[in-house]
Amino acid sequence: MEAKGTTSETLPEDLAKLKLGSDDKSRKSSGVGSEETKDAPEEESEVKEVSHLEEIKTPESACDEKDVRVAVIGNVDSGKSTLVGVLTRNVIDDGRGSARSLVFNFAHEQANGRTSSIGQEIMGFDDAGDQVIPERVTSNRNQTWSKVSGASSRMVTFIDLCGHEKYLKTTIFGLVGLLPDYAMILIGANMGVTRMTKEHLGIALSLKVPIFIVITKVDLAPENVYKKTLDTLTTILKKSAQRLPVTVREEDTDIETFAEGIMSDRLCPIFSVSNVTGMGLPGLKKFLKLLKSRSNISGLYKSPSDPVEFLIDGVYMVQGVGIVAAGTVQAGTVRNNQTLMLGPDKNGHFKNVSIRSIHYKRSPVEVAIAGQSVCFNIKLLAKKEHLKRTHFRKGMILVDKAVDPKAAWEFSCEVVILHHATTIKENYQAVIHCGVIRQAAKVVEMSKETLRTGDKGLVRFRFMYYPEYLHEGMTVLFREGRTKGLGAISTIYHETKPSK
Repeated sequence: MEAKGTTSETLPEDLAKLKLGSDDKSRKSSGVGSEETKDAPEEESEVKEVSHLEEIKTPESACDEKDVRVAVIGNVDSGKSTLVGVLTRNVIDDGRGSARSLVFNFAHEQANGRTSSIGQEIMGFDDAGDQVIPERVTSNRNQTWSKVSGASSRMVTFIDLCGHEKYLKTTIFGLVGLLPDYAMILIGANMGVTRMTKEHLGIALSLKVPIFIVITKVDLAPENVYKKTLDTLTTILKKSAQRLPVTVREEDTDIETFAEGIMSDRLCPIFSVSNVTGMGLPGLKKFLKLLKSRSNISGLYKSPSDPVEFLIDGVYMVQGVGIVAAGTVQAGTVRNNQTLMLGPDKNGHFKNVSIRSIHYKRSPVEVAIAGQSVCFNIKLLAKKEHLKRTHFRKGMILVDKAVDPKAAWEFSCEVVILHHATTIKENYQAVIHCGVIRQAAKVVEMSKETLRTGDKGLVRFRFMYYPEYLHEGMTVLFREGRTKGLGAISTIYHETKPSK
């Protein structure tokens, strides 16, 4: 199947054209999320745009780069969980959900075939570049992960996110809080580019996450439908996303060029696969194997020598062990028996806890460094208190005592409105996504009387329920219905208390 678009033969010429045509433009992220925004003013975002790798400063002490995190997003029923199962377990789907059943977290997901939680699976490659295949396809994660990670020199962690619109908040939490290196956007060849596909694409571009496309179910789609899907996608990527779409063929030998080009924010490879026939899967696996971690160039992580900051994205009560906090080490180095501060709680306070043990990819380790996703078994130092799952909420972190952490109710943010049907005024309320924080906040002050789609301005927010731990420069994504805005924190007001 062939369709109009860039191929490996025309890549150098088309890439030069795109560069010349985009030097005088900023990325128009607001044109992707919904069709209503296509007439929005083309104003340059005040959030600093990083287009070239040489503009990003690498920390003096490098973060962990063994693991590459790939967020799997796309419309419902596009085959996200199925593809994750096919890739990680090295099997072919039977067309009735056998592969996706290997990666679901809950029974209700098995029953309706739809992901409603954040799932994670790993794919490993040894020194020779061959995939480390699990001994048994049906083995649970505890049995599989330790063996795969132990035999692998490079790993890809798939963050399987939800496709249904009612779970959009969970998908955004995964894209913002789990700090993926790349986003793999799946599109069903027989479904075409849907509104939720555009929504996910717009969010990934807003967060500056490099993207690549996988068109699934090519064995089901008639050739004319497949070509229409590919042409529509090519148009969106060129005009709205300012990306050069490159259709990857099975016989292409330039996979390494595509893997390097995706990091420059210019290139967007498009793969066509079938989870039932296996078409296109070898090329996709080779591409994933060649992807490099962005831990040291994304600006999301600090050095392992900095004070510890650990973002908590999941909490579990393990029988015989106690409370286990899962998340990502954003800064510093954590060791067994180290004392950290857990918080902020509902009152904005932090409590001292001890790290009793550390697990990386479900295997015990002695040390965790910035860039790694790990689990900590933690215990309160206060002898009369015991941790429970009810003590945790979204937005809590583990932080070094040397930081002297403080929670804040209010902050100011330089924002750009990606889409809003009418206008934003004072007292407007939206849900704030900032790291692992997900909480409603109210606009208490604005630099302009109103803000519309495409407008920029300084906005002061106040959290509605609990104070949060923030620092300047953090990326903020706020949403309310189909309204979306993006910004960066400029000022934090620690002395402000909520009005009664």
